[in-house]
Amino acid sequence: MNNSWRLLTVALVAVVVLGATVTAAIRSGISGEGLLFTLGTLSLLATGALLVLKVPENRLSWVMLFVALGDGLVNAADGTEPGSLLEIVGGVALFAIVLPGLGVFVPLWFPTGRALTPRWRWIAAMATVGVIGLVGGWAMLALEGAGSADVDSCVSVATCANILGLLLILVGIVAAIISLVVRWIRSKGVERLQMKWLVLAFAVFLIGVLAEFGGFQDSIVANIFLPAGFILIPASIGIAVTRYRLYEVDRILSRTVSYVVVVGLLAAVFFGVVTATSTLLDTSDDLVIAASTLAVAALFNPLRKRVQRGVDHRFNRSRYDAQNVMDRFAGSLRDRVDSQEVVDGWVGVVAQTMHPASVSVWVRDPS
Repeated sequence: MNNSWRLLTVALVAVVVLGATVTAAIRSGISGEGLLFTLGTLSLLATGALLVLKVPENRLSWVMLFVALGDGLVNAADGTEPGSLLEIVGGVALFAIVLPGLGVFVPLWFPTGRALTPRWRWIAAMATVGVIGLVGGWAMLALEGAGSADVDSCVSVATCANILGLLLILVGIVAAIISLVVRWIRSKGVERLQMKWLVLAFAVFLIGVLAEFGGFQDSIVANIFLPAGFILIPASIGIAVTRYRLYEVDRILSRTVSYVVVVGLLAAVFFGVVTATSTLLDTSDDLVIAASTLAVAALFNPLRKRVQRGVDHRFNRSRYDAQNVMDRFAGSLRDRVDSQEVVDGWVGVVAQTMHPASVSVWVRDPS
């Protein structure tokens, strides 16, 4: 497919997705959480369009673009009358495009656009058969006037095709995730960094899922992390496939982990101080909260530095090692009076932290 056809395809998908998203927003309005999920749809669209235009030979590019199209159709069907044509189209898009796209083909083909080995290709074939069965069953149900596929038993050819198709897709999701884990274990170098970007995004999404299904549906964690993960997954795929700013993942990962740990520890300190003070002392709630806030504020910076150092030791080892080398060099300067020793020490620091091919030092003649 040449550039003109790619541009036309991207433009048509963008028109459909943006039109469907705007229509859904007008129909039902946009809350704070809804706005984040809308940004997730736009993130899917932007990632798919970028990848199709930059790396069309990678099959992930087309998967992301059509997942964006399916997500737009799901948005358009949100809030419509049950059994209507648009509601059926939205259901088909969800189960036949978005679910197999993100659940099967992305983990199976990430980041190269190919399965890990030819032996894993059966997963894509099985998922494709599942999609065909699901769409065929849904079409037959629609023609029979049964509405959308609220089917819980195999009582006809249509319902059997529907159930079997969905079962094949679910099995494909599990198998694709296993292949992704195997790829992660075997990955090295650049591919390892690409995998880290996706792991970072899925970690954020998983926190939201655990909060959503762990009894904290209305908590700030579920309302932020779940849609944020939905935004970050396509963004991380785009960064990994295009290799744009690929090597910053360790720094971002260490910062994310450290701030999650710090916020969790400070929250525990805050509620612990409030509970203990309220129980032991007969003081007003305002005074207790003010004292607890001051204690948290005083602890924040020292705790952040200590946690950051520990996290860097695990997730950002190069920065940790570089900081140790620089600290040792700064401490040794107190005992060095010879300028040549200082120069030699500085060259050693640069060599250990940056690994240059060669180092040249220009020293100004004091005379």
